[in-house]
Amino acid sequence: MSWRKDAVSKNVPKVDLQAYNVLVAGGFKAGKTRLWKEVMELFYPNDPDAGLLLAFEDGYTSWELESIIDMHNRDWKFFKEVVVKNLVAEAAEKRIAKVLGIDTIDRMWAMAEEYIIDTYSKKYAKKFASLQDITESVKELNGHTLTKQEVWQQIDILKKSGYGFFWLCWTKEKETTTIDDVKFQSIELSLSKSGRDIFESQAHLIVTLFNEVVVIDKEGNELEENKKTKGGKDVASKFHKSEVMMYFRPSNYISIGGGRFTDLPDKVDYSAKNFLEVFENAVKGQLKNTSATVEELKIAQEQDRDVQARVAVEQVEQVQMSSDELKKSIAESMQKFDYNQRKELIGPKFMELLGDLDYRKSEDVSKLSETLKYIEQLQV
Repeated sequence: MSWRKDAVSKNVPKVDLQAYNVLVAGGFKAGKTRLWKEVMELFYPNDPDAGLLLAFEDGYTSWELESIIDMHNRDWKFFKEVVVKNLVAEAAEKRIAKVLGIDTIDRMWAMAEEYIIDTYSKKYAKKFASLQDITESVKELNGHTLTKQEVWQQIDILKKSGYGFFWLCWTKEKETTTIDDVKFQSIELSLSKSGRDIFESQAHLIVTLFNEVVVIDKEGNELEENKKTKGGKDVASKFHKSEVMMYFRPSNYISIGGGRFTDLPDKVDYSAKNFLEVFENAVKGQLKNTSATVEELKIAQEQDRDVQARVAVEQVEQVQMSSDELKKSIAESMQKFDYNQRKELIGPKFMELLGDLDYRKSEDVSKLSETLKYIEQLQV
């Protein structure tokens, strides 16, 4: 059998929002959550549950939303053990949500950081103050890398299960210096460098919402330079108007934008309708040599996505079974030791490797395997 038959295949660009990671960046009250809501309503008009918002912040309170999970009153453990686990199970049985809105990834990242700090504080019986504290205190660990791995592991599980993403995030104004030592102000993501590394690199489409101000005179004419007094002194106009624009490509002051599409405008007026027009034109621009229609591709790709979801959930279940088997073996091995031996020899190892005396709480297969190996060596 030729290796090419199994290894080489043709890729047809995906046509559904469900297949993509979309990153929507903006400042305060820029319209991030509103854009999410209205895009979901337009793209899935007959399926109100297609868009599920994971609200890590409470900016959704003024919006009427059909499907939302209040995450800002929960913690990371709830996210990974309840939300992720059950979304994967739904994807394998009967998918309900199609696109997950993360509002915002800034707060999501902060929650994961808190989880890492708490987990490793318990593991090493020391109260770490920050991720940097972990990095500086434990030679073989890097707190930022641990957070990066933890967040992306959950995102990757959901992505492999067939979910699309709308990552909503904050922006900030930053002074940037060019290689020629010239300084300028730019709009960038507020997220930490570790967060930017994965979310910007893994986004298929990035759009920045920016409130542009246009200065006008009293007749409504746009001014390109300041008004002047008779003496030639610049004076400010009393009139201006502002409007939110969606930037799909970087500009001279907005550094966030772009994507894996060739047909993208520089900027368009803010609206869900305009966003979807940009998305649909971008997708069609990639379909150069495909005879199937967008609707035909959507149906076929949905079927493929369901098959992949079933494979993904089987892999998750396999890991779960492995951890259960390891716990069972640990329990059986523990029976060969008396109370004092468990307390003095095994207990400290539980804290070192698993961060808790109750090994049954851990789902880390590699750490459970290491723990079992240690206990078995004690028996020799």
